[in-house]
Amino acid sequence: MNAVTINPVWKTLGKLALAGLITAGSGVLATSSQANAASAAQAATSASIPSNLSAQTGSTYIKTIYKLAANGQIPGLQAIAGKTPISAVHYKWGEPDTGGGEKANHYEFYNFGMGQGAFAFGVNKAGVIYDLRNFGESVDQTVGIKSLTFASVIKTLGMPKEVRFSGTDKIYVYHPSAAYELKFVGPGTAAKGKIAHIDHINVYSAKAAAQ
Repeated sequence: MNAVTINPVWKTLGKLALAGLITAGSGVLATSSQANAASAAQAATSASIPSNLSAQTGSTYIKTIYKLAANGQIPGLQAIAGKTPISAVHYKWGEPDTGGGEKANHYEFYNFGMGQGAFAFGVNKAGVIYDLRNFGESVDQTVGIKSLTFASVIKTLGMPKEVRFSGTDKIYVYHPSAAYELKFVGPGTAAKGKIAHIDHINVYSAKAAAQ
């Protein structure tokens, strides 16, 4: 049987299509060929990121988060929990600021600073992302994840059936679909006269975490 020769160009496009699953707003630049590959990859995902997401606030933003979570996604990323390999993130963003290089389940963190936000990925031993975390950005806390409060989450989604505590954190756990948990994480208590804001959100695949 004759060997099949793969054109190097198609190898490159394959990598770009994989990397196109990862998008962090305006912080990522792409050439025209990358943009075409990313478009093809995005078309293959089960959910799309709204183009006007950055302008969403309050209840509208929370509803968008919930809708994305049902498909294993979070705002700011095209990655899908339980499906996207961490290698796609490495290809697009390089090595993480912290974490990485472990064979067991672990977390990898990226902090872009200067209002560009921060993200974290829980990675299983097979190299597949099982947990997506968006920490928002700390420069302007009137927008994005850190603009949300537990009160605004309850007002929009109702009281969660499950509330967890981890250290000083309080975690509201919702189940937007059978495959995923959506977690809103913030301080368990707030100083007198202050309102507890959400620190980050998680979309978690228990099935992928166990693999």
